[in-house]
Amino acid sequence: MDRDRESIGLTPANQRVLADLEERGWFAEGQDVARFCMAFAIRAKVPEGATQGTETRWAAGNFDKTGEIRTLLAALYPNCSTPVRLMEHLVNEGLQMVAARVASDQVGPAELMD
Repeated sequence: MDRDRESIGLTPANQRVLADLEERGWFAEGQDVARFCMAFAIRAKVPEGATQGTETRWAAGNFDKTGEIRTLLAALYPNCSTPVRLMEHLVNEGLQMVAARVASDQVGPAELMD
């Protein structure tokens, strides 16, 4: 059984994606971009997984201050025993999905949820 992480990390490629999305000014800060991208991945039914090659970006306690994200993930992914690893995976997958959609459709966050 894998031990859960204490932080959310991004791959080097996704750090560049995050920087690009931050520059668009759609969200107040990078964590908001990451949470949106995680929600995008959840909505797309991305399966449970783990992302390798990440570099620490946010402490899990700051990313999910109220524990609501972990509660949601426990309901949606009941077999998951490492919710922070799952958050990290969903953020990284979501960043790739949003970047691809924005590049191809030239849309904003509202249109992404269509």
